Amino acid sequence: MTTTQSNSEIETQAKYWLWRIEEGLSQQERQAFVAWVNQDNKHHLALHKYSPSLKMSKLLADFNGLFPLEKKQTNKSTALLRQFSLAASVIFLSILTTKVFLNKNVFSLFQETSTEIVNQKYSTVTSEQKTVTLPDGSLVQLNTNSLLTISFSENHRQLNLVKGEASFDVAKDKSRPFSVTSGEQSFTALGTIFNVQKSENNHLELIVTEGRVLIADSNESLDNLIEKIADTIQQTTSNNIIIANEKATIINKVQLPTSKMTSQSIFKELAWKKDMLIFEGESLLSALDEISRYTDLRFTIKDQELVNKKVSGVFMAGDIEALLDSISNNFDLKYTKTSYNTVIITKSIDLTTQTAKILTTH
Repeated sequence: MTTTQSNSEIETQAKYWLWRIEEGLSQQERQAFVAWVNQDNKHHLALHKYSPSLKMSKLLADFNGLFPLEKKQTNKSTALLRQFSLAASVIFLSILTTKVFLNKNVFSLFQETSTEIVNQKYSTVTSEQKTVTLPDGSLVQLNTNSLLTISFSENHRQLNLVKGEASFDVAKDKSRPFSVTSGEQSFTALGTIFNVQKSENNHLELIVTEGRVLIADSNESLDNLIEKIADTIQQTTSNNIIIANEKATIINKVQLPTSKMTSQSIFKELAWKKDMLIFEGESLLSALDEISRYTDLRFTIKDQELVNKKVSGVFMAGDIEALLDSISNNFDLKYTKTSYNTVIITKSIDLTTQTAKILTTH
């Protein structure tokens, strides 16, 4: 019996496969991927939709013949891209030449934008996500219900994660440290991509995916911070320096031992960046706590034996209805929405028992 999948489920699976291809597929996974693509043309289209050119090139290289439609389009796209790149190069060279003749070197050209003094605020509401480019070229991706303020000066790039979660892809500028404060801690990038989450109970979590991050007190002076950054060059290991594929957790101002992370665990933790929620055996209570970050609904579990039910699966973060339907169908639960924006979770009615009761009453 064939089960019809929704578009959101197919798109979630496509994003998962793209990530696995980037990480490197095992032989068994390659076979499963090919079977999945050939199962439905919608799978093929979903891959094409979420594949930037670089990823699609890798798909074409690794799975030659599987994507003939994209092959035909690639030649035209490549020709157009070359023409555009040539035109852009001529324009850029003209700008550089003009700057040189005005006695401004190439370095000063870039410095004009990177040292801009700025004070700004970025925020998201519940169920919203946002990607912004900062004045220095750094990229920030804000998760749901988050607030970030920035204060850029000539010698320091300071950001404050007031609440929520954000991922930072930091533009290099050795003359101006890039520091994210949250609560009583600061996280300073050392050429880095990293993620910071501040929970409702003010617990902090730092995940580094590239480079290193220095943890310090939020009230650390810039001079002390610069001195500590210089000291990191000599240090091979330190509790305050978190490197790629590591996670630091700070609870009640106490930093727990740093933990190593696999690529799979990092993907799970940062799946929100791809609009996904991934559960691998978490309790129903924990899963609902995470889901509640992406909706105004609040959940109440009426039957205590359901609290520790184990939840596994990949879900679209914004499709709460489909997620609840899936949990309900797979775990024999029932959910009821009340007029107070609350969802009541209960056990499904045992039809056999119900029938027996009906028979005994007649």
